[in-house]
Amino acid sequence: MTFAIAPMSAEHIPEAAALYDRWSGHSRKGRPPGAPTGEEVLGGLLAEPDTEAYFARDSGGRPAGYLAASPLDLAEDTPAALRSHPRSAVVRHGGHAPAPGQRDNAALLALYTAAAARLVAQRRLVHYVELPASGTAAMDWCQLGFGFEEMYGLMAVKPRGRQPRGVDGLSIRRAGPGDLPQIGRMAAESARYQRQSAMFLPQSDAALAAMRTRYTDTLSDPRCAAWIAGRGGEEIGMVLLAPSPAGPVTPDGCVELAEAYVEPSARGEGVSRILLATAVAWAYDHEYRHIGARWHSASPLAAGHWPAVGFRVAAYRLSRVLDPRIRPGHASGQFAGQVQGQDRAPLGT
Repeated sequence: MTFAIAPMSAEHIPEAAALYDRWSGHSRKGRPPGAPTGEEVLGGLLAEPDTEAYFARDSGGRPAGYLAASPLDLAEDTPAALRSHPRSAVVRHGGHAPAPGQRDNAALLALYTAAAARLVAQRRLVHYVELPASGTAAMDWCQLGFGFEEMYGLMAVKPRGRQPRGVDGLSIRRAGPGDLPQIGRMAAESARYQRQSAMFLPQSDAALAAMRTRYTDTLSDPRCAAWIAGRGGEEIGMVLLAPSPAGPVTPDGCVELAEAYVEPSARGEGVSRILLATAVAWAYDHEYRHIGARWHSASPLAAGHWPAVGFRVAAYRLSRVLDPRIRPGHASGQFAGQVQGQDRAPLGT
């Protein structure tokens, strides 16, 4: 099947929003409460500078899908660069949707071909895609060379029920601004762990140093909360919560598990479960009804732990890393400089 691929503009938003609303509603069995509409999502994506966005029509002129890839440029010494490549691109939640009833990923392949040519010509060789937890959608991207990298889970916040078994000698106290050194140290150690197998995420020393002060404002914000677990006069763990705005996969009234850490010598004793139970109780009392958490799919600790304590996977982030031996200008061709007869600006290298 052939498709007419054109740069996506504001005039495509109504048709693209209809595709998104139908596809996302089906893949998630309903939009989360408070989530933005398709038109709101797409309007925000197209407003981002330098977004590579394309719209596809089939041979009969019917909408077949769209794709919007946003550039990601991060300073290497910032905490954000600890989980994403500093020069990459991301198809955010809502950044793509196929037409209903498509039996293969032909339209997605045509759209990604157009976007990827531009991204590679800009030397953006790491591509991410965010998806709701749908096996069908993920498989379409896996067929294009993407693999699972990160999970996003949600857990309902309920009234206090059965509490985890206690840990001998453990104390839990609320953290405040004066605890920034302890919170920062453990946040940096948590990030540093991701250098290990099987994650192998580059964690620069400068970015790890920035983690030590990342939560300066958070610890003073009444909407946020953190706790430190201690034993024998030493801090052995912590958890930190911060509110998360409603989005395509995040319901209204959600707080995110921004950080969670237990010292290696104390793991396996139940410290994490006690910290989480403390956080859940606070979240319920402050009218949060969901807790979100992110973890690397290849983490030997997190990949099994968070689902085991009650987080259900709601979304994925997939990634594709292209061979850096690709030559500048390698992506030249139909989609690099011209899309269906519509001129584009010359590509940088």
